[in-house]
Amino acid sequence: MPNIIILITAAFTAGIWCASYFMWLLPFLYVGSFIITVILIWRIHKQQSVTWLLPVLFFIIGMLRFIHADAFAINDISRYEGETITVYATIEETPHVTYLAQEKSRISYILAINEAQAKNTKKETASGKLYLYARQANQERVFKAGDKIKVTAEVIALHGYNNPGQYDSVAAAHLQGIRGRMSVAGNAIHLVSENHSFWKEIMEKWRIAIISNIERVMPPSHKAILVGMLFGGYGGIPRDVVADFATTGIVHILSVSGSHIALVVGVITVIGTGIFRRFTFADQLIPLFAALFITLYAVFCGLTPPVLRSLIMGLIGLGAVCLNREKDAAVALCLSVLGMLIYQPALIYDLSFQLSFTATAGLVFLNAKTVKMLESTIPLCLARPLGVTIAAQVGVLPFIAWHFNSFSLSSFVANLFIVPIIEGIVILGLFGAFSSMIVGFIGAICLVTCSLMISLVLQLTEWLADMPAAKMYVPSIGLAGSIIYYVLVSWVYGYKPKNMLSLKDTVERWPQRSAVVVLILVFCILVYRVYPAPLSVHFIDVGQGDAALITTPHGRAILVDTGGTLGESTDFDIGYRVLLPYLRHYGVLTIDYLFLTHGHQDHAGGAAGIAGEIPIKHIMLSRENYTQAVLNLLKAAPNSTRIAVYEGQKIELDGAVVNVLHADTGLSQKQPSNEVSSVIQVRYGKHSFLFTGDLPAQGEEEMLHSGRDILSTVLKVGHHGSKTSSTVKFLQTVDPEYAVISVGKNNSFGHPHEEIIQRLLVYGSKIYRTDEQGAIVFKTNGSTITVDTFLKD
Repeated sequence: MPNIIILITAAFTAGIWCASYFMWLLPFLYVGSFIITVILIWRIHKQQSVTWLLPVLFFIIGMLRFIHADAFAINDISRYEGETITVYATIEETPHVTYLAQEKSRISYILAINEAQAKNTKKETASGKLYLYARQANQERVFKAGDKIKVTAEVIALHGYNNPGQYDSVAAAHLQGIRGRMSVAGNAIHLVSENHSFWKEIMEKWRIAIISNIERVMPPSHKAILVGMLFGGYGGIPRDVVADFATTGIVHILSVSGSHIALVVGVITVIGTGIFRRFTFADQLIPLFAALFITLYAVFCGLTPPVLRSLIMGLIGLGAVCLNREKDAAVALCLSVLGMLIYQPALIYDLSFQLSFTATAGLVFLNAKTVKMLESTIPLCLARPLGVTIAAQVGVLPFIAWHFNSFSLSSFVANLFIVPIIEGIVILGLFGAFSSMIVGFIGAICLVTCSLMISLVLQLTEWLADMPAAKMYVPSIGLAGSIIYYVLVSWVYGYKPKNMLSLKDTVERWPQRSAVVVLILVFCILVYRVYPAPLSVHFIDVGQGDAALITTPHGRAILVDTGGTLGESTDFDIGYRVLLPYLRHYGVLTIDYLFLTHGHQDHAGGAAGIAGEIPIKHIMLSRENYTQAVLNLLKAAPNSTRIAVYEGQKIELDGAVVNVLHADTGLSQKQPSNEVSSVIQVRYGKHSFLFTGDLPAQGEEEMLHSGRDILSTVLKVGHHGSKTSSTVKFLQTVDPEYAVISVGKNNSFGHPHEEIIQRLLVYGSKIYRTDEQGAIVFKTNGSTITVDTFLKD
């Protein structure tokens, strides 16, 4: 029975994953499920085995469930995309306030839509949710969760950064039912009625009061860390602290997860055992009290999806204890996963779900066997915590590799010495936070102690993160590689068919053959590493900006521009949040040359964020007065060689030739301008790529008069497709087979201009756009050229 449940859970999950490939087979899926159900009933009636039929049936059911869950309701708010409408909605969560310059604020609301009214039409019932962003003066009213409001604005589709290795913020929003966004001034929001939930209001008041008590007794950074540890969230925590926590593998402590729930259960169990040990039904009573406390804790944390998932798993585990079925942990895990996926199939694409499930699966299936392996070489007191860490890390490794491309070697030490201190902080912090509401001085003493313990954790974490090899690079292995990995792990740990030999028995039986297989695998890996790859040119989706990566046949890397966020929001570092994951995804650990065509924010704004994480050997700069973005880069990369670009400059890397075709000087200008954009051409074999930055028509004319060969296979269209660039004569001379426009979705500049699009089409160029196709990758061996896009047509 347990194996059947594991099988049908795996089959249902696989069906969800495969659903997007078989949506066109929907009628056949219904027919297939009906036929299999009939066969299943018939075989059960005949008392015949149905072991193979159940997984097949659940596989098809998984596909059907996802297809229906993925379909929008007929009255979904997304059907108004691109229209200016009036919505009547309820504010669903506590708004998030970001303070800007000049006494301004940016308020982020999540709206549950009740009704919508397009221009010159009647109000209609609508469903779904929207983000609402309001910019207003600090003294203006911020509405509360539960308020019913009316607002008129354009419904804009959600759009993230569509690159491999990138966190999919749009999918995460869709998982919450959020289908689009609106942006307004604060005074454009009109209150219809106040309808605050009594319990939500009480919880929010308690939460605000607790946070206020914490603020009174500890520094702001410590307060942010403690709030993150207790209730989840990264707000106010310094980025270097988050980076150190990530390096040492303990960043999960900043989001309420299964470990928090387990910790609360453990404390309640210890206390309950002391109080109720004389009671007859103590074994059932204590889990019930623990269930009550973790439910209250989850409600206090806001019942966000990760918290809710952890609560469900915790309640199922406590239920197993009440029923004396602790040994059925694997079944309980599979049932909880199956239930959550039936309710919300798209969870399999959620990062938090992937990590929490695979880590828990690692603990359930691998922990006991890992401890058994370790205790023969090290004391049991060390084997147990190390076993927990190893089992969880083995479980999540393919997902860590795909999303983060790193593996924390220091996590083994951190889990031995730092995690116990953090657990003490969480226990003492929860007691201090709630006791501060009743007996203030006791709570204050506890919270001050927590602050001292946080100081110790920060110091230990910093030392550990700065150690050599604290974190190692792990390449993404893809779906096929992940399946092979989990099959090998199962084999090593003894989860195999009965007639199959274990790894140990295989090596003992055929030692020479085993050694030959290992040597062949090592040889194949070495050949793969040294065999020259094609030259790759990546145009990365950085929104309204430019960024391109060139990787040579032997893995040398050239980065041309780094994108950057425009506008008031300066807390989003596009280099750190977008480019860095992309570079790591493709195994770029060192940048040989960084070319900044000019210093504007949308071309150089992400450079410092990259330089703080990846070594840059040479920085190639235009001869202009340095912008703040360039100054930040030079500060972050003091050991990089700084080189001013000039016309005629040539760099050769692995057969690829980089030529600087245009390099004006803007030193006489007070403000940097597009006119000083450097233009470089990368040539490999008979194919070439031309990068023009934001060079305007005047600069293009100067290049034409210089007589340099600018004929190119691929043109990065100047200034994001603006009318100020890409003149007729310039395009005639370049004669590009492909034209790439790096541009942001729904940008306020109107880029790319329709006139430029038509001009490129007239000259026969195939146009690719980062706002429509995401990352665009060209590969050439010098003779042929191929192109691939992240988003498919």
